[in-house]
Amino acid sequence: MKTIMKSLTINPQICGLFLLFLLVGITSCKKNDTTEMSSIVSYSGTFVKSGDAVVTSASGTVTAKVDLTTMILSYTVTWNGLTSNAASMHFHDAGPVIYPITGFTAATSGTLSGSVTLTASQASDLASGKIYVQIHTVNIPAGEILANLSQSSRNYTPSGGGYGY
Repeated sequence: MKTIMKSLTINPQICGLFLLFLLVGITSCKKNDTTEMSSIVSYSGTFVKSGDAVVTSASGTVTAKVDLTTMILSYTVTWNGLTSNAASMHFHDAGPVIYPITGFTAATSGTLSGSVTLTASQASDLASGKIYVQIHTVNIPAGEILANLSQSSRNYTPSGGGYGY
């Protein structure tokens, strides 16, 4: 019986270490820590002629990234070989203009970067492939070239620090 009781005694140093680890573990887990992820989604598109009746050899690309946390779409538009100077540029959502692109050089070639803030509906349409960029020119005011944006990648970045405890 004495042997059994001796093996059941608790070493105060081990008990102290155990309590220290337990305390550190509890205090390092905050109730509001989450495993939320913010995401950056990349899109790209290649310009093609706006319609069958359009005669052009113009080309170019659109690259874009949208931060789904802030809904900010950052873009770069590059074009060359237009039949005449660019007169206007727009983001379209399945037809209607949603954002004019301003600040471009009225030239047959160029590059322009900018950003816009999307609504939730527009972000959904972007993910569905309904958003495109169109360049209108002096010679072809209805639109010379357009580029449909399609998802090219999705990157996740941690934005929390705990495990949701």
